[in-house]
Amino acid sequence: MTYFTHEKIQGIDVIRFCFNEIGLQQREVMKKELNSVVTEDGGKVLFNLAGVGFLSSLAIATMVFFAKKVRETGGEVKLCAAKEGTKDVIKIVQLDKVFEIFDTEREALKNFTEE
Repeated sequence: MTYFTHEKIQGIDVIRFCFNEIGLQQREVMKKELNSVVTEDGGKVLFNLAGVGFLSSLAIATMVFFAKKVRETGGEVKLCAAKEGTKDVIKIVQLDKVFEIFDTEREALKNFTEE
């Protein structure tokens, strides 16, 4: 099963998540797949959450783990396109303090290129 698609746009790794819910086994597969995206020089990564049905604690932990890894190499991770229910979870667990969040992919990409 694929948990995300990956596309490089203007030097930014765009990860479009597509899962309804993540269990422990799926989390390990997703972590392994995400690790293949991390480059040694950091880079810019955008998590597009438009395809996420439910943001579980396992999915959140995976995103935070991955973001930490990217930041340790000098990179940056941002979020975009979260649905209303997902936005509520993001606020409750205070991910908005960990990630810069944008309503659309276009806004996030523009923000990356303006830096």
